[in-house]
Amino acid sequence: MLQRISQSFGTTGSLIQISDSAGVMLGLATFPYPEEFSLRYFASEVCRSDPRFPYFARAAPNSIYYDRALFDVEEMNRDPRCRASNDAIGTKYSLGAFMGLPDGTTAVVTLLSTDAEGEASPQAIKAFGRLMPHIRSALSLGQIVERGATTQLALLDALARRADGVILLDRKGAPAFMNEAARDILAAGDGIAFAAGTFATRRGPETRRLRKMIGDGIAFVAPSESWPSSELLVARPSGQRPYLVRVLPAPPTERFLDHSGVACVMHIHDLAAVRVPATPLLIAAFGFTEREADLAIALVRYTNLAGAAANAGMALNTARNHLQAIFRKSGTASQAEAIQLLSRLA
Repeated sequence: MLQRISQSFGTTGSLIQISDSAGVMLGLATFPYPEEFSLRYFASEVCRSDPRFPYFARAAPNSIYYDRALFDVEEMNRDPRCRASNDAIGTKYSLGAFMGLPDGTTAVVTLLSTDAEGEASPQAIKAFGRLMPHIRSALSLGQIVERGATTQLALLDALARRADGVILLDRKGAPAFMNEAARDILAAGDGIAFAAGTFATRRGPETRRLRKMIGDGIAFVAPSESWPSSELLVARPSGQRPYLVRVLPAPPTERFLDHSGVACVMHIHDLAAVRVPATPLLIAAFGFTEREADLAIALVRYTNLAGAAANAGMALNTARNHLQAIFRKSGTASQAEAIQLLSRLA
């Protein structure tokens, strides 16, 4: 898209930059400059010293800007700091727009032209103004699609990791999405909660560790880096087995701009939860009767026949007869083997 915009306006380069409400850059796309070059330039002293950037920052939201409307172009061209910045990227003039996006971030779209190409003409400024609503719509739609793609990938990853609760966090560390299991875990207040804009546990060291994990996950931006293991056991006042909490960077989705929405993902594993197979699955897979399926599920939950029989509401001798049918239909030879097989279907 950037290449096409540059070619349409006859400029050498273009860029789109996404920033949060505090001005922190969340994403960057540039043409024809490689991403690494662009990131180094924006982090360099040459860029920070350019006296034109404060003028750009003061441009009105949802407005078109161009150099001569913001500052004295001739004076800036005489400034060695401007010349050093121009030399670094090989361009001299700019035409751009500031746009607010639905998630509260700001997009800056800029065309960059060389000295030979000259400043933007009145016709180019008007044409750019007509184009901007369409670019804003495209970016807004892209954010919606990206959020949906990130959510789907995070849930699929959670299934692979057998996580109970899944929470997608934005760049402020607040939940942007959570599944029903995560809502139940937070609502229970049994060891982990979200209040006053932050996550907390019942123990200070655990809370500090969890917040650091989230901060590290949000700050992780380089897909080439390896993500270190980031897990925490959270104690539960109820005395049940603890939660295992994992924090991971948002899964890659081939998005137009990385980290423009979801920043990291929290998995909450309930180590006290006992996962049992579904009755229809047992009936379909092994031909169990409903009562045999009831006993099979109770066996996975209690592991001993007496407890399973009581839970299924049947006499112990009846349970023994059903157990033999479970062995025969599932191709298992012992109670331990049957429980191991059935647990894999949970």
